[in-house]
Amino acid sequence: MDNTIGLDLRGVPCPLNAIRCQLALEKLAVGEGLRVKLDCGEPLESVVNQFLAAGQQVDVEASSAQEATVLITRLSP
Repeated sequence: MDNTIGLDLRGVPCPLNAIRCQLALEKLAVGEGLRVKLDCGEPLESVVNQFLAAGQQVDVEASSAQEATVLITRLSP
């Protein structure tokens, strides 16, 4: 029952990583999730902040010094 799609954006610069997340999230129904691998630092911070500000649920599932996995759940259209 895992209604998520995956996206590997490691090595993708800002703001392109956030744009790709937004495009992928727009294809999902409310309640579905987008699991994204991102570089730590600015890429992670910008994606997390953008989707929290947009009213979506954002959970950092795993993080190391170099990369993180984030689950963005679509809460609103």
